[in-house]
Amino acid sequence: MKKRFLLMGAALVLVAATAVGGSLAAGQIEGDRAVGAPLAATTLQIGWADGQALAPAAEYQLTQPVMPGDTVALTDAAGKTGVYSVQNAGSVPAYVRVTVTKYWADEEGNGNGNGNGKRTDLDGSAIRLSPPADSGWLESNPPFSSGETQTFYFCRPVSPQEASEDLLQSLAVDAALDNEYTDKHIRLEAVAEGVQFAGVAHGDVNQKGILTSWGVLAQLDENGNITAIEQ
Repeated sequence: MKKRFLLMGAALVLVAATAVGGSLAAGQIEGDRAVGAPLAATTLQIGWADGQALAPAAEYQLTQPVMPGDTVALTDAAGKTGVYSVQNAGSVPAYVRVTVTKYWADEEGNGNGNGNGKRTDLDGSAIRLSPPADSGWLESNPPFSSGETQTFYFCRPVSPQEASEDLLQSLAVDAALDNEYTDKHIRLEAVAEGVQFAGVAHGDVNQKGILTSWGVLAQLDENGNITAIEQ
């Protein structure tokens, strides 16, 4: 059996991108009547809450050695616990989702010749992401994910000029890692997207907007909150 080594000198790199605009459900039709304001009168614009989207990346050197099976705290650019809060900077309420790609990278940045240091031979699923139980974030069940991708949906529509709760406060490292992972960086890359919320009276329109934009069937309660995501 291989001896397990400390992941000495590991670093965590957070990259944040935002899908421009998003999808406006207001242009959809319920029967023969347009629901919501005309598209020209609405603005759906989402981004990251202050301090979370640093270009090209926010990198945090982990000061303590990381052992297989450890949990690593995540902090934003200001040092506050929690990362990836989505800001609704538009004029209409919106459902939001965040897709996080997680992978290992070489410290030197050469990786497997891909330019970003990514090690395609190492297991991205060994980096485990779970939002806090009371955060309002929901991962689809079963998750629509590969070994290195996880997608999360914020259950409540986010009002204009407001922000979601932080998606992540920590990540866990698989206990089965061996010496292949020594001195590797952990990288997280997140993309945020939005779909317009048409209001509590238009559940069918909200459901169809999510399905059309994201290709998933959302189960909604009477307040328009997402309770489950189905394939």
